[in-house]
Amino acid sequence: MAFERFTPYSFTSCAVILIIALLPYSNTQIIIPTTTGLVSGKIVNTNGVDQFAYLGIPYAQPPVDQLRFKPPVPIDQWSGILNATGYKNSCPQQTPISLLDPNSTEMQISEDCLYLNIFTPNPSSAGNRSVLIWIHGGGFSYGTGSWWQGQMLSANEDIVVVTMNYRLGIFGFMTSGEKDVNQRSIPANLGLQDQNSALKWINDNIENFGGNKDQITIAGNSAGAVAVANHLVMPSSNGLFRRAIIQSAVFRDSPSYYKAKLTSEFTLSDANKFFAQYSMAAKCYKNTTIETVNCLKALSIQQLLQIQMRFSGSNPYFPVVDGDIIPESTYKAFASGKFEKADIMIGTMLNDGYFFLLFLPNISHGISRNQFKNYINTNFPAASERIKLSIQYQYTDWANISSPVVNRDRYGDMYNDYFFSVPSENYAEVFSRYVPTYLYIFAHRTAGTSMPAFVKAVHTLEISYVFGYPLDPPANFPEKFDDTDRQVCRQVMSYWGNFIRQGNPSDSTSALAWPRYEQTSKDYMWIAPKLAIKKNYYSKQVAFWNQYLPQLATLTTATVLPTPKSTTTSTGSHSLESTYMIAMYVLAGVAGLLLLIVIILLCKLNKGKRLYVV
Repeated sequence: MAFERFTPYSFTSCAVILIIALLPYSNTQIIIPTTTGLVSGKIVNTNGVDQFAYLGIPYAQPPVDQLRFKPPVPIDQWSGILNATGYKNSCPQQTPISLLDPNSTEMQISEDCLYLNIFTPNPSSAGNRSVLIWIHGGGFSYGTGSWWQGQMLSANEDIVVVTMNYRLGIFGFMTSGEKDVNQRSIPANLGLQDQNSALKWINDNIENFGGNKDQITIAGNSAGAVAVANHLVMPSSNGLFRRAIIQSAVFRDSPSYYKAKLTSEFTLSDANKFFAQYSMAAKCYKNTTIETVNCLKALSIQQLLQIQMRFSGSNPYFPVVDGDIIPESTYKAFASGKFEKADIMIGTMLNDGYFFLLFLPNISHGISRNQFKNYINTNFPAASERIKLSIQYQYTDWANISSPVVNRDRYGDMYNDYFFSVPSENYAEVFSRYVPTYLYIFAHRTAGTSMPAFVKAVHTLEISYVFGYPLDPPANFPEKFDDTDRQVCRQVMSYWGNFIRQGNPSDSTSALAWPRYEQTSKDYMWIAPKLAIKKNYYSKQVAFWNQYLPQLATLTTATVLPTPKSTTTSTGSHSLESTYMIAMYVLAGVAGLLLLIVIILLCKLNKGKRLYVV
């Protein structure tokens, strides 16, 4: 007979399980054994239901001093019992951090920030509940795991919810960029490596918190969704999860966009150039890379953040294909089937792109026609003139060309299609070739949202519905919810919970069955107070960005008409309208010339013939 090795860890597990079995939950702190030490959490009551929260559990050593700009190092075992009853510091970023209590610990920033938080209905060793691991967004430059509290989702859907911190900005997404991976003084994608370390710790320990390591779903919004997509292709993350939810991701690697020169791939070479620029701005650019990195390590957090802000407009803090952590671009990997075969849910907000309008001056009053065109031209500096004119034409409301409000909204539509809708459909299409895929549009706007009315169902708004905030919002949460919001929230939590548990958002109790996205039917869920199944997700916009513009970019000849300066100020007319007017005049002239030729030919045919009057 074979015997299992008896270790102190297994003895501790048995002892703690016995404590859990004997003591009433409401009168004790539940102590959980982990591979790195004992953890004591707290009980939180959610709508009359007790949940168990374990907050601020370290999953890697603090990346401070000589560990700054280094891959995460496994956490050492601690002695005694870790008090995991409060959130820990957020990773370095500009403060204050939105959505957080100004007096809270998590409002403070520190490089000692690699912590995770666990919410569970029952911290037993049975390990039979499905698990959601949430990766926060924030452009890879700001955000924190404590942004979204998981107790309501955990209680309502009977799942274990985990959130995490990871390094941001230059601390997590700057690399020295040498071609040889073994020679890089600052490795690439440190923030993703942090997330990977958290995934491994969770896989090793989640069963003692009541979770099933074989039923893990990773999910995120915005930059968090981009991170989820990257974990699908990261070899180091293989086998660490079973499902993935990608909410409103901003994808950069679209082949059709590259072809039309709408954007360019952010390469390791680009990352290396940024590293040099940043180092020079920090007055740390030295003779060798090692000296440069040592100089950067000597600077304070605030010094590094101040310099980081100078480059925020170009957004260089992003995952990069490094041939190691990320072997190739996500789109290429997905298209060729070289990714973790996880069940996929993917979708967007109806008006994700309107979020970007909030950064424009006086945007509540709208934008002029000239501003509309200038903003588009600025967004696509490398694109040809005809590509820019085509985008202007596609997104112009010709019946309201002089309306600032209409121009603003159409510009928001352009942002929405370019950054969110079209790429998400692209990814849904390639995912559906290999794995069960479910696509959605979230079209509901919160009744008491603090967002301006014109942004509608905007970026990040759906997250509070996933986490159940309309049913039990945190005290400091700024949104106000009504009964319709609560109805939508219950539907959303049910669909997300079903997907997390079984890989299918629908079950026998669902208000409306959610079909898989297929290349032929192209079904998707319309999430609103009145649910609906719709087809052909943004088909017109997808064709424009994926087919028309790349084909237009390949044309080698074109008639370029002169573009006189507009003298009309009331309509704000510009080169596009002028070009069309000139084209009309040219066509009229050609028609007149053809008519004259016909008359001359007729005269020649009748030449010499005598005319008789009768």
